This record gives sequence, structure tokens and C-alpha cells, in this order.
Amino acid sequence: MGEDIGQCQFKLSPQPILIGLAEFDVEGLSLRQDDDLEEPTTDAIDNCEEELPGKLEERDLFLVASSILFCKAMVEASPFSSLEHATSFARDLWFNTLPIQSWLDTFSAHRHIGDAELEQFRRKYRRKFGFMFITSTDKKLSHQILEEVKTRYENPLSVEIDITSREEFILIERKFARLWDRLIQENVRETLEESGEVVQDSMEEDDVVNDDSSEEVVSTVNNAPKLTFDLNKLPEENGVF
Repeated sequence: MGEDIGQCQFKLSPQPILIGLAEFDVEGLSLRQDDDLEEPTTDAIDNCEEELPGKLEERDLFLVASSILFCKAMVEASPFSSLEHATSFARDLWFNTLPIQSWLDTFSAHRHIGDAELEQFRRKYRRKFGFMFITSTDKKLSHQILEEVKTRYENPLSVEIDITSREEFILIERKFARLWDRLIQENVRETLEESGEVVQDSMEEDDVVNDDSSEEVVSTVNNAPKLTFDLNKLPEENGVF
């Protein structure tokens, strides 16, 4: 069985940069479903090599990962020369720079809807670890996800938070690729419109950056069991990895 973390302690110091959270209205964001997490289209793959002309915006990045520190750092580092450049920076930021609290902020933005048995185990998982069960497995494969959550429930906290962070970053990569493609298309549209050319409306329903993970942002920190980490420290300083 996994370790009992119910009586464990954690140290959480104030983080001034997080006070006030986002500078935009999260509830006002226009969110759409991205149930299938499909592979990028040919156009999207071509767009990966293109450079965005301006800086990224926190509003867009918050749909990719609901960590204010992550969003601010990505904005400050932009513009990027390519999607690969941006993803490489995001990977280093996520695993080597952000404190664990930023991971938890992102985990907490997920909302799951599934069959009764799966939801039962997800709630059980959340009671044990204090954060949502995150997987990159296609959400349509509910039986596979059920077996996965049962298996991962047995992990100790240090192992599970490592697995969850890696699964979350897979989702971040997918959503960021969609965001990049959308922004490239918007830039092309604006350029053509400025030149007076007719632009076909290509922003279809599947041009989405987020999945259901960003439909509601609910903090789990206050209701979570006490963790064995200093949430203001890097993962490696807490013995993760």
C-alpha cells in the first residue's frame, strides 16, 4: 500500500508574486472542449517552424498551464524562434525552475467527468494525495484510466507527484502546440487583412488550446492532506526525481 500521508507536515511560506493571481478574468475566458487531443494537422506541423512576431500573452498561456509563475516566465522569455524553442524552454522551466506549488496550481485546474467507479477512485486518490489524478491517456479509454488510477494509488507521494508532473507536461505540450498553431493562423489573417486580401475563416471548433482541464479552476490546497514537501522549493530540493 502507499504511504499514509495524513499526519505528515509541510512548510508553506507566503509567495508575494502569487498574491492577486492573474491579471485577467479567468471566468470570462472562452473555453471549448478538446476531447480527442488529436495529432497536429499538416498545417500545424508546418507552423511549428515559424516564429511568432510578438510576445505571448498570459491570457493564452493560462489555458495551457494554470500556474501564474509559469505564465509570467513564458511571457518574459518570449518571443521564441519556433515551437521547439518554446517547448524546450517550457520543459526546463516546468521541471527545473518552478516550485512544487506551481505544479499543484496546474493540477487543481482539471475537472473530470467519468463513470461512477472511475470517479470513486479519483476521489479516493485525491483524498490521499491532495491533488487531482492526471493522465495523458485518451479520456475515452475510461477502463484503461481506471486501471491506471488504481495502480498509481499504491504509490508513495514522492513517486506519484513525479509521475503526475510528467503526465501534466505531456498535456501542456499538446495544448501549447495548438496555441502556437492558432496564433500563427491569427497572425497570417491579420497580415492578409492589412494587405486587403480576402481571408477565409479557418478558425473552426477544433482549433482549441485547452481540454476540459481548464474549464474550472478550483484550489485544492486548503482541503488537501498535509504534504511532505516545502511547496516553495524546487522538486529536486524536496527529493523528487
